[in-house]
Amino acid sequence: MFSRIHNKLGTAGLVVAIVALVAALAGTAFASLPGLNSKQKKEVKKIAKKLVKVGPQGPQGAPGATGATGAPGKEGAAGTAGQNGSDGEAGACSNSKPQCVLPPGATLTGTWSFSGRGSQVIETEVGGTTNSYEIGDRREFVNISYPLRVVPQPRDFIVATNWIGENEPSTAQCPGSYSEPKAAPGELCIYAQEIVNAGENTTHEPEGFTHTDRTSGEVFNFKLNEEGLFARGYGTWAVTARCPEVEPGVEEEC
Repeated sequence: MFSRIHNKLGTAGLVVAIVALVAALAGTAFASLPGLNSKQKKEVKKIAKKLVKVGPQGPQGAPGATGATGAPGKEGAAGTAGQNGSDGEAGACSNSKPQCVLPPGATLTGTWSFSGRGSQVIETEVGGTTNSYEIGDRREFVNISYPLRVVPQPRDFIVATNWIGENEPSTAQCPGSYSEPKAAPGELCIYAQEIVNAGENTTHEPEGFTHTDRTSGEVFNFKLNEEGLFARGYGTWAVTARCPEVEPGVEEEC
């Protein structure tokens, strides 16, 4: 093999080729091969590659030290400005609607409750003189206050249709229940969950209503039935604003 190389490269070329081969086997890179022409350089490199055998891969070295943090990149260009959104609808109580009126067909709901002791007459005797005193209450008042004014005011409260006692069925005016109070447009509905020792009749209805400003709320009372006993009651209510009139006395659906 060497005689063949010698014939191709000559004595000087052979020496240089051997030097290049040794450098390749030692892992040393070389940029040029002096004394050889370009064709001889290519031949030496070709022969060196054939003779060099790659050894088995060595074990992985230990991780190197962490490099220095690179400089921050350039700030990106600013994105295009988004379009302004359209204004939302004015709320029921806002700067554009400062009167805070319940919109037509909208419903307000809430809770009510009362508690008290029924009236009782007691007598005391001091120095032979007997005096009588009445303690407790004959009735308890309940106040319902609307967060928004209901204009026009709800229709008159009719106990037969607008008072839904415990376990009583709903009506067309009051189609809801204690847990889901509802009212038809223009109606105030009162739902009772529990009433003890108070109210009229078997359904424990309110004794009466004290009308003030019915666009803002309602006040009603219960008669306390048992002397000296605690009375209590609680429930929910719903009121719905009337729908607009298409003509006097005729409301449209809303």
